[in-house]
Amino acid sequence: MKINRRAFVEATVVLGAASQMWNSAGVSLAHGASAGDMTVEGMTTLAVRYFSDLGYSQVKPRPVISDAEFNGGLNYDEDGIGSVATRSVFVVQPCARIEDALAPNKPGTLPLFTVLGFCPAEASAKQRRTRDLLTFMTVTVGLDPKRLRITTTDLARPLFPEFNSFGIGLAQIRIQSLEKAKADGSGSGWFEPKGHPNNPAYASYSIEYLMSNGAEIEIAEVGVEPVAPHNGGGAIGLERVTMARNDRLMTSEHVMPKFKQGIEAEAGRLGKPLPRGYYAILGLEQPG
Repeated sequence: MKINRRAFVEATVVLGAASQMWNSAGVSLAHGASAGDMTVEGMTTLAVRYFSDLGYSQVKPRPVISDAEFNGGLNYDEDGIGSVATRSVFVVQPCARIEDALAPNKPGTLPLFTVLGFCPAEASAKQRRTRDLLTFMTVTVGLDPKRLRITTTDLARPLFPEFNSFGIGLAQIRIQSLEKAKADGSGSGWFEPKGHPNNPAYASYSIEYLMSNGAEIEIAEVGVEPVAPHNGGGAIGLERVTMARNDRLMTSEHVMPKFKQGIEAEAGRLGKPLPRGYYAILGLEQPG
């Protein structure tokens, strides 16, 4: 679906709250927002306070530049915190994804974005991931439950009563086959991206939000608590939740210059060469 450019608005995209490395680089991803809009910086602060108040401990994010060839040497997601089972943790992780940057007309895609990943201790027993996530979405942020959609497989049926308690009825839940979800591996039923260095593989569901202009954006992916393995956490796209909250889309062109500046600054600090994904996202030829 191609979005009319007039539907795009500049909005604040602040990743400084996600990682001190971006602050130390002097990289500000701030842009002006319309009156009454929440900024991504404000959403990040809100999310950090929410999960901290619930007893989650914040852990340090990883650099955007990874040591893996996967995704062109760029950090893809927050995967890894789910292995911490003895305590509830969350991370505010800056990420970049080549496939998103190569689809600039897809609603909500940005070359540089922030994921809040969270994993409660013993989540499998208490279905806490779903409860904490949907309380944040519908109560703290104030998203309209009628605009929420869930994409998953039959493995998530034990969670349907929990979804319904938050105003998400059966008509808003889309079921695909487990075979199709596993073949895709993107998180809308099963999270197992091909070539991922941490080899995640678990049942999941994605949450989408229907904007007033008809665009639908994915705002979160979460592990299905009742299904083993239980170490799949939850991931909230902070830019996309901000878009949903403001009912306004952001466009990748506003973030692209800061992606370039930030990756270059980080490569310099880490003493690493610019990764392949840097050139792919910018559409540049990689030096031999």
